[in-house]
Amino acid sequence: MDRLVFSSDELPAELDDRARFSLWCDLYNARYGEYDFRAADDGPFAMRSEFAVVGDTAIARASGSPITATRSAQSAATDKRDDFVLGLNRGNTLGYMIQRGREVVCSTGQAMFWSHSEASESRMERWIGLAIPRARLLELVVDAEDRIARPIDPNSPALRHLDRYLDFLFGSQELDDEPSLAEAHGATLVDLTALALGAGRDAAELARMGGLRAARAHEILAEIKKDFANPAFSAEIVGARLGFSSRYVQELLQQTKHTFGERVLELRLQKARVMLGDPRRARLKISDIAFACGFNEVSYFNRCFRRRFGASPTQYRN
Repeated sequence: MDRLVFSSDELPAELDDRARFSLWCDLYNARYGEYDFRAADDGPFAMRSEFAVVGDTAIARASGSPITATRSAQSAATDKRDDFVLGLNRGNTLGYMIQRGREVVCSTGQAMFWSHSEASESRMERWIGLAIPRARLLELVVDAEDRIARPIDPNSPALRHLDRYLDFLFGSQELDDEPSLAEAHGATLVDLTALALGAGRDAAELARMGGLRAARAHEILAEIKKDFANPAFSAEIVGARLGFSSRYVQELLQQTKHTFGERVLELRLQKARVMLGDPRRARLKISDIAFACGFNEVSYFNRCFRRRFGASPTQYRN
């Protein structure tokens, strides 16, 4: 596991406090992405950050002077990283995150969830967390986009276990000598994050169904996730693949509280939202994105997108 420590203790001792903070900001932005930092006026400036890569997931922890970090939309657009970030407040003061016009405040032990690729403002004096590729997390939490700057249940067993697991990874010397473990530990981090965000809801519904019906419903859900972007996709196609009637497919899914059509539509809309927010796809027409996500009519796509997200696809992209 590759580690990197970035500390204000490494700065020249002869610099005054203001110069130390300015140089720290310049070095941080050169290494990790463009932010506008504002430090509290009380007390000398000090900051220590640790970073490590575990599989395709990055973990970090930091402590020091209270700092407000603001990231502009322009800075986010020029950064190639497209990650979701979950951070747990380890400090003795309130932390906050502002993104997409929403603000979430968290006290000690609580967590915040945000997108690295969008404008934001945040403040925490001591925290630990991780960054997960957006596409990877969306495979497990379809509506992860809706969780941005929303409260996360601080009593979630998965969140508490994730907190302890991050400490374990930073404190383990054996991992440095066993790089082959990184992928397995990275997968565990992703799974725990997904559970903390509520990815287990489908599993709970399936557990209540029990037995053969639950196993068949699981097969159906897997087929939906695999082929929802196919414009011709239908319950009849899934039934033919699995040896069920389309009516049986519909009946099973109704017991999970979401119909076949609702699940397919949600996956298509979430994929469209990701594509609309991706600077690399800025030249694609709205119609191209609609068709790529499985919609046959642009007008229907526009209506569904506005109803789901409160803005037209063009407004969301802008």
